[in-house]
Amino acid sequence: MMTIKDLLATKQVNASGFDAIAALSEHSEGTEEAVLSSLPPAVLASQGVTEYYALQIPRGSVFKTAEDIIEANLPVRKYQINPVDVTDMETVIVNRHEGTIKILKEMFPWAEVLEQVTEEEIVGKHVVGGLPPHLMTAAGAFTSAYIKGFDYAKDGDLSGDELKERLVVADKPITIEEIN
Repeated sequence: MMTIKDLLATKQVNASGFDAIAALSEHSEGTEEAVLSSLPPAVLASQGVTEYYALQIPRGSVFKTAEDIIEANLPVRKYQINPVDVTDMETVIVNRHEGTIKILKEMFPWAEVLEQVTEEEIVGKHVVGGLPPHLMTAAGAFTSAYIKGFDYAKDGDLSGDELKERLVVADKPITIEEIN
């Protein structure tokens, strides 16, 4: 599996998302352009990105600098983003943030809420909420819902009008496919 050191050594990385990830661009040495991002795939799709790399970050990990990420030499996976029709798919909400779940239930009242999922639980389903890319690939479709500018240290208990103003729900579902 490719690691961040491999990617930086072989590609001209255009990185975006969290500050530590965005700063990885400064460490790339290759010539072939590649996108690396922690942004939701729907955001990347709206920017015209159809293929991108994502770090496989272990749950609970915190990386404050690009150097921290490089030192950890995290695995990197490549994904392709495609549009999809969700007409006949069961919809489920996947999120752990109570305020976000409340808003999503108003938008998708028929959807079951799942706080933690396995690949088997979301195969063929339209998932609305938040998932890491490797789980997005198992879903039949994915509609991202994220809090713009989210910082867990400051926004963990975000609710009310501020949450409604900052919650971004993608307008089009997509599929994510891991590619080599």
